[in-house]
Amino acid sequence: MKTFGAGLVVLCMLLSSPPVASGMMTTLGDGDLAACSAGSGVSIGISGTALINVGSHWYQDTDTGNRIELENIVWGDGLGGGFSFSTPLGDPVTIDIGTHSGITYVDIHDSTHISPRTFDADLYFCSTYLGSLKVSDIVRTENNLMIGAHGGVDFEHGQNIAIGSALYNYNTTDALAFTGIHFFGTTVVGSPEDTSTWTSYPGTFQIGDIAGGNPAQIDIGTDPSGVTNVQLKLPMSGSIRMTDVTFGTADFGQLALDGINVHRLAIQFHP
Repeated sequence: MKTFGAGLVVLCMLLSSPPVASGMMTTLGDGDLAACSAGSGVSIGISGTALINVGSHWYQDTDTGNRIELENIVWGDGLGGGFSFSTPLGDPVTIDIGTHSGITYVDIHDSTHISPRTFDADLYFCSTYLGSLKVSDIVRTENNLMIGAHGGVDFEHGQNIAIGSALYNYNTTDALAFTGIHFFGTTVVGSPEDTSTWTSYPGTFQIGDIAGGNPAQIDIGTDPSGVTNVQLKLPMSGSIRMTDVTFGTADFGQLALDGINVHRLAIQFHP
């Protein structure tokens, strides 16, 4: 949300500027940029507390009208209050523009630290109650998004996320629960068989690798039959650990997926 907020600030700055005559764009040299305020990028600091309540949020099939809906959504501290967030001193949120291999990218670094927060919601499909969702103690320590264009969209996104627990509860006896969830870098952390050795989770789980020449991509186009498609290319790397997975009274133990390296993953959507 803060990423969009930062973009909104930049958009407001652009909209509030005096109108200029249209014409050919002019390339600015280093000297020109040095004379401009924010010529080396934009740094942003943010802090506060937020409690978010949403009555309903849904995704609907436009052909049939069927929809999946989340109701009674609450983002907070899990105790009825709001979660806090702040930008560390000396590590601001930054927005920078640069060129790599002939493509210009916008790099958004969000360093904001967020106190453990909880997500609660009720799940419905076609007005049928499917149970409740609860994701507790969500902590994000690193977040970086880089966006460019090739006709479609190139991007790279890295995050380090810790989640205390995720619970899907259809009834009181068949709850599916995951605890101690971490998405992090490819570094192997401790013995997969012994959760007591899982003491740190460094690095970021990466989707796309721009520097390595393998960015994630979003493309939209129409095939010869006239059908418009959306295609996603999502190379990714990193590790996933969960200290425990249970379903009802069945305990499946820990989950360790280390050194994930997906060189090519293509997903295509069409009507």
